[in-house]
Amino acid sequence: MVMMIGVMLVGLNGAVANTVVSGVKAESEKKSLGSILATNYFKDIDFVKEEEMVFGGWDVFYTDAFQAANYHKIIPFELYKNSEEFLKRLTPLKGYVNEWDTDEAINSDYSIKMWNLKNFMEAVNMVRKDIEEFKKKNNLENVVVVYLGLPLKNRRKLEDLNKVCFEDLTMLDGNYLPSSVAYAVGAILEGCPFVDFTPNLTLQLDFVEDLAIKNKVPLAGMDGNTGQTLMKTLIAPMLKIRNFKLIGWYSTNILGNNDGKVLSRPEHKALKIEDKLSVLEPILGYSDFEHVVDISYYRPRYDNKEAWDSIDFEGFLGLPMSFKINWLGRDSILAAPLVLDLIKHMDFSRRNQNYGIQEHLAIYFKHPLRSRYSRSNIPLYKDKLVLSFFDAFNLLLEFYKKIPIKN
Repeated sequence: MVMMIGVMLVGLNGAVANTVVSGVKAESEKKSLGSILATNYFKDIDFVKEEEMVFGGWDVFYTDAFQAANYHKIIPFELYKNSEEFLKRLTPLKGYVNEWDTDEAINSDYSIKMWNLKNFMEAVNMVRKDIEEFKKKNNLENVVVVYLGLPLKNRRKLEDLNKVCFEDLTMLDGNYLPSSVAYAVGAILEGCPFVDFTPNLTLQLDFVEDLAIKNKVPLAGMDGNTGQTLMKTLIAPMLKIRNFKLIGWYSTNILGNNDGKVLSRPEHKALKIEDKLSVLEPILGYSDFEHVVDISYYRPRYDNKEAWDSIDFEGFLGLPMSFKINWLGRDSILAAPLVLDLIKHMDFSRRNQNYGIQEHLAIYFKHPLRSRYSRSNIPLYKDKLVLSFFDAFNLLLEFYKKIPIKN
């Protein structure tokens, strides 16, 4: 008998999450493209399959997955039209919002306002109940929770948030911590692996990983690495190995979906820009160069992101040279197979008793986190693992070569 696994997505009707669920049901022979785990390097590993996943989740906007797919227009209609009945049954639970969320989420009628609850822990317990009921409804033993919500506002400094411990949640009001923390803590207390694919502070809170270790739960994050920053982890090592001196790197993005709209706002974009800016210096080993990153909302492009990079460097005799990159990507098409990979990794880690932050999944993130329980010698830049693309891939390979596999 095949054991199904639950997948609960925060932001179920958003572009990336909807691409995941409608993409799994799409009629295409090319569904494996974009997945690292679909390569031959991992063909002998017993990962959960897409057809063994049962989807659900939360959102602050109510519609079914079929209508959401029609709205986003990311996957061609002919690829998912025969899954209309399935997609129409897939509707979200009410999402949890507080002052950290987007103004649109705060003003949504289909949401639970955390400031109206008696304390932050009440929201955590409501998330736990949502997960428990999802398990019962679908006859599931295990669930993976993936946070795909829009980037939150940056309301408080991390050092202040790290003064909080788990026991404080019953005394804190519903606005004190990011709303994403309610999902993370609720998932952990229910024994569910948790992935943060966004640039939020959730997994940087010390008590969150402490709680995951105590409850034997895997974590992974943060900020999915899908396009422009991915290219930097490839090109920066080339510049270093060839001994070219970087003078400046200018990056800009135009994006017209809700992610682009939110990231055009200063109060939401700070952590994303920080993640994008922090990749070159630790790989190159020096910082005396100009590095500019900009994100602009341009509605006509919707999900078809365009990224321009202009790279200036010095070669032999200090003579200047440059090259340009024009990245024409489909944002959610790049992200969806990585999300599916991460669900499989997290289920594997749970089955094989690997808990806390999963450092070997660094290749999937712009800001791969170091576990506070780690003994690895991977260099750090602040709290971020310093890895080129190939270093990160080798780290992933080595993990699966060494671990005793339990089916």
